[in-house]
Amino acid sequence: MSEATSHQQMLKLALTTSANHYSFYLRAADGAETPNVKALLMVLAETEGELVERIRLMMTTGILEAIEEVAKETFSYEEPDPTPFGMDRTPFAASNPDTSPRLYVCNKALEMEFSGYTFYKSIQSRAKSELIKRLFEYFAFIKSEQIEKLRKVCVTF
Repeated sequence: MSEATSHQQMLKLALTTSANHYSFYLRAADGAETPNVKALLMVLAETEGELVERIRLMMTTGILEAIEEVAKETFSYEEPDPTPFGMDRTPFAASNPDTSPRLYVCNKALEMEFSGYTFYKSIQSRAKSELIKRLFEYFAFIKSEQIEKLRKVCVTF
């Protein structure tokens, strides 16, 4: 298998992962009854949609331009926190993750984003090509930023 074919397959894998997340957020937003939950899901869908478009662009124009952009970056980020929201299930808790649609959506989105993050990190760590390593490190970085944004939004609304 040529290196170009390998890159295309890896990009297809990344595209499928992001497209599935994007689709989930849109479907969930369509069914959301609470305006805050719907708004959160639409923000997540928009962010994921941007990643989908970036990957599609890489597939059509090649990854060289993206790699040059990524090569300039140094990705310093901490491992995202996978701890779900609302773990306080005492009778005095402000909200319960079993009954709160906001907590349910936040936890489901956190689970999906963390899954995407670990997926990209595992590909990055196993990649034989330095180009693919950097590219998937970049995708993991984007996921870590999405998780950080998700945590900020879920805590404030």
